[in-house]
Amino acid sequence: MAEQSESAKLGQCHLATWQLDPQGPVDEEKVNQHKNPLVDQFPDMTFLNSFEMVMGNIIQNATREPSCSRGSEVLESGCLRANAARHIFWDPSKVKAAIVTCGGLCPGLNSIIRGVTKCLWNEYGVRHILGITAGYNGLSDPVNHPPIELTEKMVRDIHMKGGSIIKAARGGFDADKICDNLERLGINMLFLVGGDGTQFAGNLLYQAARKRQLSVSIVGIPKSIDNDVVLFDRTFGFDTAVAKASEVIRNAWVEASSCERGVGIVKLMGRDSGFVAMHAATAADVVDLCMIPEVKVDMKDVLAHVDTTLAQKGSMVIAVAEGAGQEHVATGEKDATGHTVYGDIGVHLRDTLNKHLKPSGGRTFYIDPSYIIRSVPINPNDHIYCVRLANDAVHTAMRGYTGVCVGAMHNIICMLPSRLIASKKKVRPHSSSWQGCVHICGMPRRLSGLDVNPKNAGYRRNPSGYGNA
Repeated sequence: MAEQSESAKLGQCHLATWQLDPQGPVDEEKVNQHKNPLVDQFPDMTFLNSFEMVMGNIIQNATREPSCSRGSEVLESGCLRANAARHIFWDPSKVKAAIVTCGGLCPGLNSIIRGVTKCLWNEYGVRHILGITAGYNGLSDPVNHPPIELTEKMVRDIHMKGGSIIKAARGGFDADKICDNLERLGINMLFLVGGDGTQFAGNLLYQAARKRQLSVSIVGIPKSIDNDVVLFDRTFGFDTAVAKASEVIRNAWVEASSCERGVGIVKLMGRDSGFVAMHAATAADVVDLCMIPEVKVDMKDVLAHVDTTLAQKGSMVIAVAEGAGQEHVATGEKDATGHTVYGDIGVHLRDTLNKHLKPSGGRTFYIDPSYIIRSVPINPNDHIYCVRLANDAVHTAMRGYTGVCVGAMHNIICMLPSRLIASKKKVRPHSSSWQGCVHICGMPRRLSGLDVNPKNAGYRRNPSGYGNA
């Protein structure tokens, strides 16, 4: 058998083979001894075979200079589909499942909680489902953060509101304590909902459980409002955040266009990647300048573009990601967790432009929607994606996989070892998405980042070498 790429090395990620250190795929029909109850409930249903793969790389003869060679190597053997199979590892009557939401809020958390609970309850007959409160804190210290019992009835309409009914929180990770508590509580199936940091910790938890030979299916469902999780197409909640952000941008356009020489400025989420700003600017289609962390700009060029745009149109709209322009507002400080404290680029733009425009009678209208775009209820298309992710996460766990994450690859839900996605994705200035945004906004070359060679330091390549979209 040919050497498998990292994406297909799932032998270490299946509870029947994880102690044997196999390198290839898992023959589930041999190692999974239980029949999926869905086979009897829906005998005409289509089930996956255990070797059904999705190609990782689908573009051939690309004209662009390749920037994803590392990703091409990782995905060369494809990704295993995550869906229902005829044979499962777990006896559903003996499953005690738990779900935890870590990090900050994101549209769709309740949809994921609901989807996981309903799939376990209705399709597999699982009646022991815990909602772990306060993120990893609830797993490390369930006495002070007691879990709640989840039922199909309890979660029936929670997708109609934003937030998380089991609370989301940062910190609290302690692999040894969590393993102790999983064993004490009898939990053998754990769903981790969170971003790259959560999934990095999830991989450490999987390693600790493997070392202890503690049989628990640990399945991650990546979450990031910034859409910065590598390898997968997108994260849930992102489309909803973009839709809300584009509404705010259009409000800024109304303000700016109703004033002589008005400039609307909207600061959006995106500390290290500019996906929200880029997509919201494209969706709103009224933006004249989009600033993202991946593209450094000279404020003189920004002011020159403002003057040119106002001379041509009489008003202007700027969308700026919170992590953009940090070279102009750097604080040099670190927070308690060691992360860089970012300066406020939105306020800096507002004050700089107000000073620049005041002599000519112009002004800015500054809007910072902040947490508004992450606390809203999820929109229909995003909810559909959440349902798909939740269902396939449950199917993946039932098939005996652990230390994996589920997500869309070419819009097909697949599973990947968690260790592969524990890094951040960046906007690639030479991608079609960013180039399209540049042209839609009418930005000059000096502000586009397109004049920077991807090989040079000006292009900040994602550490994994893949996922720059």
